[in-house]
Amino acid sequence: MKLYLRKSSSRPQSLIFTIEGKESGKHFFFSLLQSQDQGESSSPVVTYLMNCRALPYTTIAPSVHGLVCHGLPSGLIVSNPSTRRSITLPKIDTRSISMYHHLGYDPISGDYKVLCMVKGKHGGWGRHLANELRVLTLGKGNFWRMVEDFPPHCLCTHETPDICINGVLYYVALLDTAVSHAVMSFDVRTEKFHLIEGPDPNVRPKVTRYEGKPALLFAGIADCRLNLWVLEDAAKHEWSKMSYVSTTVACDAHFFHHIFCANDAGEIVMAPESVCSSKPFEVLYYHPRKKTMRSVLVEGFSERKVPFWDKDPCHNIISVFSGQLDNLMFL
Repeated sequence: MKLYLRKSSSRPQSLIFTIEGKESGKHFFFSLLQSQDQGESSSPVVTYLMNCRALPYTTIAPSVHGLVCHGLPSGLIVSNPSTRRSITLPKIDTRSISMYHHLGYDPISGDYKVLCMVKGKHGGWGRHLANELRVLTLGKGNFWRMVEDFPPHCLCTHETPDICINGVLYYVALLDTAVSHAVMSFDVRTEKFHLIEGPDPNVRPKVTRYEGKPALLFAGIADCRLNLWVLEDAAKHEWSKMSYVSTTVACDAHFFHHIFCANDAGEIVMAPESVCSSKPFEVLYYHPRKKTMRSVLVEGFSERKVPFWDKDPCHNIISVFSGQLDNLMFL
């Protein structure tokens, strides 16, 4: 399986969309194969993968080596969009509905692990800190284990995604201090946490991967500026900053296209806030270093007879993540 995943990761990877029906509120996974050809003139379609659980209690999470974790606190689900198969994880015995989850992958052991955070009572600065953290390893008993030692923190918001890079999870966290935002890392293999001081505690950025490194992405509306912080040294809390002024990216496009993530080609991916299944839409790719913009016209959706789908003429794009790969893992 690890050999197959290595081969799969070397192929062109897809964007994975989470799309919500405006009327039904149902959520669906779709994929779009990314073209690295700047001169590409074809009009691809977005391919339906499977249904997924809806917000507000699910965490917006990316595909991790082909698998996605989503669902309600009463029953988290791990899905394989490639096979359209899912498993429901054991229920966590808690009265709290404020539970956040992260899926990680350890490339050394090949293990997938789910980290689940249960928010408790108010801590300092009026923040609900994590009351407990639990870990489950897929395929190895499927039971939750308590994490005994972790820094006082909580997830910034369920709308702030995480990223898993080389066996380490990264997510934006709130602390029990005057500092509002920081980055928490979790080593999937050792199950150890490490707090990384953020470059700017006053903004709520998106976590993404940029040139193989963890990065924070933030677009300022007022000054039309795109800020990208790249983590250079986690132990020393060192970040490099790239800042770009572009009316196309940060201003004009902001009202029609949201900035979602960065892809493996070093491009910032932007997509519309809402789409109609009967109309084409554009996905924009901005390369910060080259200062170039390209547009891919998406012709539409491959399947329009998905249950609940055709009842909604318009749909919201909840999230877009890069790096969706083919995985034949049986769930």
